[in-house]
Amino acid sequence: MNERPGSLEEALIREAVSRIRKLLREKGRGEKSFSPLRIGTKFCGGCNPVIERGWVAQGIREALAGEARWVSGEEEHDFLLLVNGCRTSCADTAEIRSGPPVVVVSGESVFG
Repeated sequence: MNERPGSLEEALIREAVSRIRKLLREKGRGEKSFSPLRIGTKFCGGCNPVIERGWVAQGIREALAGEARWVSGEEEHDFLLLVNGCRTSCADTAEIRSGPPVVVVSGESVFG
């Protein structure tokens, strides 16, 4: 990453990492052999961002280095990180919610 993200992006990264780690712990319970869980990443179209979506996604990946395997959102995944640049969260659809667990960054908040 070339420049330092703003405090909003840093807060979103911390919150998303916390939620993803919780999902990783829950998913790993009771499994005898552990293989890194696959996290897919999808982005909104970026029409009206209030955050640097790429910074947030990269910060989350770096914070979870070695804890998960990152794949495209189109590939098979155990969890999905959905990064929306604004509060509208247009990429958060019923179709996406019908699959594996999702952690959503939506402008100024994180949920999932």
